[in-house]
Amino acid sequence: RNATPRIKNSGDRSVEIHESAVAQGNAGMKKLVRARNRNERTHNTWRHSLEKYSQYEDKSTNQEQLLTRYDVSTTPFFGGALRPGMSYVKMDSEGAELDILLSAEASNPDSWLDVTHLVFEWSFTKERRVNIFHEAIKNLKDAGFRVTYEGQGAWWDTETNILWPYHNDHIVF
Repeated sequence: RNATPRIKNSGDRSVEIHESAVAQGNAGMKKLVRARNRNERTHNTWRHSLEKYSQYEDKSTNQEQLLTRYDVSTTPFFGGALRPGMSYVKMDSEGAELDILLSAEASNPDSWLDVTHLVFEWSFTKERRVNIFHEAIKNLKDAGFRVTYEGQGAWWDTETNILWPYHNDHIVF
């Protein structure tokens, strides 16, 4: 696809759209896995991720019709996707947020440039250990963010052997 960003204007605000997958690490080419549409033919706009983070697997040759793989370019979140002047980030990178938020860059205030507000989904379906969640939260606090989260959960557990007991993910502000 075209790597040139598209600009959408909405009044006095603009949004820059890049046709690239955001990931931790260096820019490059990776596989994007897209699962098939739902049985009732609802168009699949959510069941996709970079192959490293995909929960979908080819379990037999019959599943080739269920999963489609595409080569996509990736942009590093730090040093690539973030740009000066961005103050709000809504991070939803289908599992890649875990590596991004656990990276050394995430704890460095300079890595975040001008970002003052961050909203992300922590995928407990991909990483159930609550102490790993706490590591990401610590990184954000070290970077100067005030972190809040609420709702159903067991995030107060700090022991290393505690697993997230629910079947849903968690939104963090």
